[in-house]
Amino acid sequence: MKKIKIIALSAIAIMATCSLASCGENKKGSDDLYICVYDGGYGTSWINTLAQKYEEETGIHVEATADSSILDRLENQLKNGPDYDIYMSHGINYQNFAASGYLANLDDLYEEEVTGTSKQFKDRLVSGSLENSLTEGEDGQSHYYKVNYTQGAGGFVYNVDMFETNGWTVPTTYQELLTLAKKIVDDKVAVVNGDRGETIVPFAWSGKDRQYYWDYPVFEWWYELAGETKMNKYLEYKGDDGKYLTGYETYNPATNNKEFMEAYQMWYDLIAVNPSYSNANAYGGNLVTAQAAFANQKAAMIPYAQWAQYEIKNAVKKTDLGFDFKMMKTPKAKANSTYNYNYLVGFGDSMIVPEKSANQEKAKDFLKYMATYDACKTFVKEAEGAFLAFDYSDVDITDLRTSDPYTASVYDILTTCKNFNLTSKNPITYWNVDTIIPWINNKYYYASACSDNVNNTKEIVGAQIYEAAKQGWSTWCRNAGLKD
Repeated sequence: MKKIKIIALSAIAIMATCSLASCGENKKGSDDLYICVYDGGYGTSWINTLAQKYEEETGIHVEATADSSILDRLENQLKNGPDYDIYMSHGINYQNFAASGYLANLDDLYEEEVTGTSKQFKDRLVSGSLENSLTEGEDGQSHYYKVNYTQGAGGFVYNVDMFETNGWTVPTTYQELLTLAKKIVDDKVAVVNGDRGETIVPFAWSGKDRQYYWDYPVFEWWYELAGETKMNKYLEYKGDDGKYLTGYETYNPATNNKEFMEAYQMWYDLIAVNPSYSNANAYGGNLVTAQAAFANQKAAMIPYAQWAQYEIKNAVKKTDLGFDFKMMKTPKAKANSTYNYNYLVGFGDSMIVPEKSANQEKAKDFLKYMATYDACKTFVKEAEGAFLAFDYSDVDITDLRTSDPYTASVYDILTTCKNFNLTSKNPITYWNVDTIIPWINNKYYYASACSDNVNNTKEIVGAQIYEAAKQGWSTWCRNAGLKD
């Protein structure tokens, strides 16, 4: 029998699976199929279950091992000979790799019919995936070089039981959110088994290693304030004259970046100037501290994304937190907005096949299997509320939604909100990784604004972002080969 090896990138999984296969063994030249999956908050149960089911259907043997550092070696492996035949992860710069000739062309996969669906693979994708997976290859032509890994939801996870017990209403607008946060503080509800005098705070969050979780509601407010037309222009990263070299004007806080700075101001007015609204010293605390605060019912809400349920339970080592919790639709920035908006967190995460893989056809077959209705449902169940980037309109997950309020809430967001992503086709964005994002050079201001809100106002931050863009732009354009 052929053998498929599935690699889950998790330190815990490494210890659990090294007994199944030799960790670090040289897999190059093997006739087996190796699949590398980065955990990223989804755990490894889902991939193990899919592997077992795939083996039952195909007769192909499946093993599991683990490796938590593959991203450090990914480009070198793609260039010189991969250890694996499929990589599934965040942080894969697929456009760069495709242009360098490192990735397999997946055009034929997109035309194949997915078993049990009567649909072609391309028709099983969630909206936006086709555009997001198409890029220019080494031949100068556009092809599909990836499959989107997940679709996501981001915003506020809240304690349902706590809200109901204390008569707190789930906010639907930003103003209602402000009112709720003040009420939670004013109500002075004692923390059960807490320290003497300790009362529930509105939010638990981490400024040390997860401050960017605030991006999820902020991005949604930003998109709502700017509107689709202006956001599409923003994502071109060109100047008002239509040229790449003046693209730094994207960050002008008085014009193109105005709404982003307004969304930052909304966050600032909620969090930065109200230290009593957060867990103590949140701006310097780590994620585990924030997770524990929410799990131990010391905070009513926590900014998070779709992997919240799995990750929080895992952090506090509980299979049941003892209360129901959901992800709320991010309160509208404007009360009269037609939609609630949802930023598709993780939408840029990728599933790729190396050009130098000797097992491309087997790899494509496994990716096609992941688009089946059963595989899509399995992922939601085992990842505890996260969804693959496939269309779930024909996937019956009624039982999961009925039994798990969190899964039901994420599904509701994905199917009723105005979904959007912030991916761009401008080469400057993928030849300068973690540079051309709303926070230039990956510099965030949430934690610093809480420790020093005087020097991190909207005006100061907006000016700093704009200046950093102007200073670095010519170099970033040169890196991307952009000359006009």
